[in-house]
Amino acid sequence: MDANFKRKTIHRSISLLLRDIDQMSMSEIGTSNPALNCDDTATASNSTHRLEHSRGHNLASCEDGDDRGVGGAGGGGVEGGGGGGGNHDASLACYSIRSEPEEYDENLDAPDSVTYLSIGGNNPVLVIREGDADSVAPASEIPYSYVYNTPVKFDSMRRHIFIPGLEINVEIIDNERSLTSHVLNPNLYTVKLTHGPFSWTIQKRYNHFRNLHQQLTTYRTSLHIPFPTKSHKERRDSFRNMHTVHQTTASPAMQQKLGKPMKKIKKSALPRFPLKPDSLVTFDAIPQRIKQLEEYLYNLLNISLYRNFHGTINFLEVSHISFIAALGEKGKEGLIKKRTGSTRSGQSGCNFCGCLAGGCCIRCSYFCTDVLWSKWRNRWFFVKETCFGYYRPKDGVLRCVVLFDQGFDVSSGMYSTGMRNGVQIATNSRYLVIKYPTRRTAKEWMTHLKRVANESARDFTLPNPHQSFAPSRPGVQAGWFVDGAGYMSAVADALEGATEEIFITDWMLSPEIYMKRPAIDGDYWRLDKILKRKAEQGIKIFVLLFKELDFALGINSYYSKQRLVEQHENIKVLRHPDHAKAGILFWAHHEKLVIVDQTYAFVGGIDLCYGRWDDYQHRLTDLGSISSSTASSANNTTTRKPSTVVELDENGSVANLLKSSKNIAIATAMDRQTTTHRYDQSAVDGSAASGMKRLKQKFMQKVPDEAGGAGDPPDKLLIAAAQALGSGVAGADQQPPEERDSLPENIKQNTPEMERRNIMGKIKEMGRDLRNRITLSDAQEPPYGSDALSPNGGGTGSGAKSNVSSPGYLSEEERRKQQMYGASDGGILSPQPFKNAVVFELDGQAKLWIGKDYINFIIKDFTNLDMPYADLVDRTTTVRMPWHDVATVVLGQAARDVARHFIERWNAVKLEKCRDNANYPYLLPKSYNDIRIDSKFLNVPLHHVTCQVLRSASSWNCGFIEPDHVEQSIHEAYVQTISKAQHYVYIENQFFISLELGNSVVKNQISEYLFKRIVRAHREKKVFRVYVVMPLLPGFEGDVGGATGISLRAITHWNYASISSLRTNSTLNGLPVTELIYVHSKLLIADDKVVICGSANINDRSLLGKRDSEVCVMITDESFEEGRMNGESYPCGIFAGKLRKFLFREHLGLLEPDPKRTSIDVTDPVIHSFWNDIWRRTSRRNTLIYDEVFRCIPSDNVQSFAMLKKFLEDKSLLQSNPEGIQQAISRIEGNLVDLPLKFLCNEILTPPGTSKEGIMPTYMWT
Repeated sequence: MDANFKRKTIHRSISLLLRDIDQMSMSEIGTSNPALNCDDTATASNSTHRLEHSRGHNLASCEDGDDRGVGGAGGGGVEGGGGGGGNHDASLACYSIRSEPEEYDENLDAPDSVTYLSIGGNNPVLVIREGDADSVAPASEIPYSYVYNTPVKFDSMRRHIFIPGLEINVEIIDNERSLTSHVLNPNLYTVKLTHGPFSWTIQKRYNHFRNLHQQLTTYRTSLHIPFPTKSHKERRDSFRNMHTVHQTTASPAMQQKLGKPMKKIKKSALPRFPLKPDSLVTFDAIPQRIKQLEEYLYNLLNISLYRNFHGTINFLEVSHISFIAALGEKGKEGLIKKRTGSTRSGQSGCNFCGCLAGGCCIRCSYFCTDVLWSKWRNRWFFVKETCFGYYRPKDGVLRCVVLFDQGFDVSSGMYSTGMRNGVQIATNSRYLVIKYPTRRTAKEWMTHLKRVANESARDFTLPNPHQSFAPSRPGVQAGWFVDGAGYMSAVADALEGATEEIFITDWMLSPEIYMKRPAIDGDYWRLDKILKRKAEQGIKIFVLLFKELDFALGINSYYSKQRLVEQHENIKVLRHPDHAKAGILFWAHHEKLVIVDQTYAFVGGIDLCYGRWDDYQHRLTDLGSISSSTASSANNTTTRKPSTVVELDENGSVANLLKSSKNIAIATAMDRQTTTHRYDQSAVDGSAASGMKRLKQKFMQKVPDEAGGAGDPPDKLLIAAAQALGSGVAGADQQPPEERDSLPENIKQNTPEMERRNIMGKIKEMGRDLRNRITLSDAQEPPYGSDALSPNGGGTGSGAKSNVSSPGYLSEEERRKQQMYGASDGGILSPQPFKNAVVFELDGQAKLWIGKDYINFIIKDFTNLDMPYADLVDRTTTVRMPWHDVATVVLGQAARDVARHFIERWNAVKLEKCRDNANYPYLLPKSYNDIRIDSKFLNVPLHHVTCQVLRSASSWNCGFIEPDHVEQSIHEAYVQTISKAQHYVYIENQFFISLELGNSVVKNQISEYLFKRIVRAHREKKVFRVYVVMPLLPGFEGDVGGATGISLRAITHWNYASISSLRTNSTLNGLPVTELIYVHSKLLIADDKVVICGSANINDRSLLGKRDSEVCVMITDESFEEGRMNGESYPCGIFAGKLRKFLFREHLGLLEPDPKRTSIDVTDPVIHSFWNDIWRRTSRRNTLIYDEVFRCIPSDNVQSFAMLKKFLEDKSLLQSNPEGIQQAISRIEGNLVDLPLKFLCNEILTPPGTSKEGIMPTYMWT
């Protein structure tokens, strides 16, 4: 009963206030602001203040002049006494006028956050205090990061829309009068608004102004009513106590009395709304009406309380993204109604289980979809320079972003939408039906959308070269990278310099990959640590990963996702596709992109994953600074001063190791009859505690220096060790004999049992003062072998399966994660719970490939990626596979295009997988105007080029509505570039699967156009060269002639169309070894002028568009230097020419100075002396030497499996004459070898139907 009585009382009070709102008493309007009653002098004579205020108010009511200003003389001050008689008579005159119908509504009086003053004039003036939103220093712009702020519902007063400190200028620039169609509101005003650098127009009628005024009046009144709601109470409190009193807001007299100088104050006139409707305004009075509305709106918008009111914001057609400079012009915005289910064509409404899908009359169709089954939702629609979308007003969540594309179309009317005021918008990826309140607004929106499509978005709505989604961009800065070392270093620098957002998409991503090597800075440059560091700085990071079929690939994208998202909430990771749901079983997302701030884009063939980091040396082995000692070479060591030696067994596992935070001392007897690896610590840090110093002095005398050899001073590096390292040393004397006997076989035990026990006793006795810094293990059973010699725990032994931590002692959070996951390093799963981790500091050379990064794909493919520091192969007996790759970086508008592709893909995956998850937002493309590029951002040589972004895209990977819509601009660019080439074409690619025209299996036309171009050159009797470099074997695990090599042979069957490959050699355990260099590049260079580089292989999977998704850039030089072609002068492009010359020098072994080969010139790739005498001769000579010394496969001497078996049984020069191999190997120059075109030519290499490879369709391999 009591609650109902209160509710009725409140409702009755509201009704009375609304009824009398236009007849508010003079005393109520003139009430003094309590904020000025902070001083006794200010509180004297409130009646005097009300009288003076009333005079000013009524004179303002009678004044016909410009009421933006201060007004005429005669008004009294706040502290002043009564005014003169003249002013009093004027006030009385005004009272007599007010007896007639009022011309203005002035009930939007001063809110409590401002103060009335009457300074030298008749018009009352609002003075906004210092510290108010309007009095702060003007801001230059709203940062782009504001896009990712927590959504706020649109009727909230906490929304921040406008640029702080900047006013809004109002100008009515046009008026359209129509008395026939709009009798009550005949005038349609076009209002131009300017806010800082942004200008826009809105079209409003008088009733729109009146509705806004009524909303503000009601809102102003409601703030005085104590509604029993928490939100309203907070709003009233903020309204009443918006600011504290500042002395600078008082009058000059008050400030003089307080002894403070008066600061400049901001003045605004009260908004006065004209009450006469437009239907009563004559044609001659329209200019005056325009002036009245201008002044009303201007004065209204200079009061922050009213300007931030949601009704005002809707009236101005603005939102929180309107004034973000990075998004470009403000565009057009407004409230609309969107039909539900219209996200994609055919999804809306009911069609009676498909019965109406075949077509029916328009009226029946729309009766079903619009009347019976559809719903209409309120949405805030916006149109930007190259995109449009809408927000949900009730919570402020961005619900849709649509990019303008070549499928854009907009229509209206009954036939298109079934409504007279409806608009249908269609693109390649979305389909929207929108309803507007009137036909005029529908036409207005449709006109604006068409104008944007033909102006700012014309680059994407009109056809582009090669049928690409993006145009050619002149004046772009671009750079190139050969091999992963320089690429990853530049990517790390770019990530470190990110200020707003980071986009990454890869076929495979390894979070623990080291971007800069050697890892002398610990894990600072590890990828997951970089991303975590940037996320903690507020940078938004979005990662798209290919979701593989677990039984087919072992790249473990789920682990990569979990490892990244646990770093910080600002890291968002999506995997795609969901194979069963999407029906995509054979195709992959194959792009390799890194985009920073939508301004710097890395495009190429290099994934940020294991095995990709390499440089031009293409090393085969990586044992750190561990020297290899054999029985024959053990006696050749030189004598040096005593040093610390770490002993490892044949598997690379540490035998005995004392753990300390700063120093390591090891004393073990060395078995000279076995192959042993030693780590030389020639300089020991002397900053350890005194106990460790004494320990070092004792043991250093017992450790002879067996690691000879001079070289550069070693680098200092940080090394982490796992619990496994202490299994045979620390705590060994505490283990029962049966547990000590059960040590794994790969832990070498050269030290006798009693000696180990004595050593540990001395260690415990002398190291008691380091008890808190030395962590000892009390595990029941030692974990698998691990290696302490890799920075941050890089394993070296084949049995190294335990995990290690990053350098530094563990934080409480890391310890908690270890207890939770049973692992170290924040959640990496381990075979056994990882209890302890200690950081060591040694001197020496760090390993370049740590743990899983040391890989040979033919020997062993990826497994157990959740144990990143455990080696896949035994690096003491197995060489790694070198990796050759090429990538580019583009800046400015081209980078915006790359980011646009990523945004399109991200939004499509978001719509498909997490549509209602607000934690994974839609992405917005930035403006293409005023792109701010920091030339010092990248430490990479950049060149001015013309760049076009190309891609292979279809419905499954980019979200196109039509399944037949395909973009294959990469293929189009390849064939056109080959056709137009004048002198040469240079191709590096992982695959070359392309057959003649008319082949029913392979569809791409690369080989066909190469053949046609060579035939044309032959007919014209002109010199034309084709260089093709590809790997000797596909990168699939398996034995070429065995049962495990079916995948490898299936790929080889479609791969015979090439010229050259790459191979290198080295020494492991004192013996020569060789391995192919895996060419993973996706590169074409033509005539030293054009470069196509990206992720696309030369096969149908990458080029047809319907299969794998790919991205490339086509770069054409704008700057040239003097060059030569076939002996004649030729303008050589700087970008393409330098890239081609670097590759030639790398493959020919000319990057390192060699006095014997300084005469070789790679300037002219066409002339016969280079083509025949240098390139082809070097390749042939290297091939013969490798066949003689190593009997390598593939080889032209092996044409069947039977010949392969015999070939492997025959002894090579390495086996028959070990002494003569060094002389033969010394004649190898560079890495270039011939691809054996006759290898297994007599065998049918298609996989048998009974194998899992044979079950797969043929087109999966092509």
